[in-house]
Amino acid sequence: MTLTERPAHSDVDHTPQPAAPTDEPLERPAPVVVARRLALHGERGTVYGPVDLDVPAGTLTVLHGPQGAGRTSLLLTLAGRMVPDRGSSLTVLGRPLPHARREVQRRVAVAGFSGIDDLDDSVTVAAHVRERIGWLSPWYRRVPRADQATVDGVLAPVFGTRAVPAASTVVWHLDEVDALLLRIALAMAQRPRLLVVDDVDRVQDPARRAVVWRHLSHLAETGTTVVAATSSFDTARDATPVVRVVAVAPAS
Repeated sequence: MTLTERPAHSDVDHTPQPAAPTDEPLERPAPVVVARRLALHGERGTVYGPVDLDVPAGTLTVLHGPQGAGRTSLLLTLAGRMVPDRGSSLTVLGRPLPHARREVQRRVAVAGFSGIDDLDDSVTVAAHVRERIGWLSPWYRRVPRADQATVDGVLAPVFGTRAVPAASTVVWHLDEVDALLLRIALAMAQRPRLLVVDDVDRVQDPARRAVVWRHLSHLAETGTTVVAATSSFDTARDATPVVRVVAVAPAS
């Protein structure tokens, strides 16, 4: 697994500033993910790894590789949902894994994973929002039906300027972009510090897939570190100046 990085761009302030001391290093936020020799093997051989990986805070990192390269398993490992091989070293949000996996799971949200956060096509957007709020609320608190204002409050931070679906919309009628953004928004209701997103390629049209990458870029720029997987990096390439690319080789 190899790592390439594109430097972030920022607006330049032309106001004269005093010279910074040259004998003191600039303070940088601690990486959200630090992995060394991270690997996973199963009965059929290598699932992924070994991986050395550093994910800075507030960035969008793309796991790029073909189907079968272990992208999904690697994402779930970073989210504290899978346990890597012994000898692996993994720290997420300053907590060692797998020892602190329950604490990490509360701070890392997942979206786009088959069998984990699938949407029920037969129910409404409001029903999904209400269910998610219920999961995140204390057991003793009654959760009322989600009206449009509630749906807007949960979905708007992810949908941004894109129109939020009507609360009464049945999921079956959502297009691929809105369906994936809904899953991401439901995950973000957890208010995570790290979001991992699998299989952005489920949005098949490249132009529409680029829309999803722009929304993920916005989440990273507003403070949520994002790691997302794809087999086609072209549509993510121009999403943001802070994209970091991890090339995942197929398991041998």
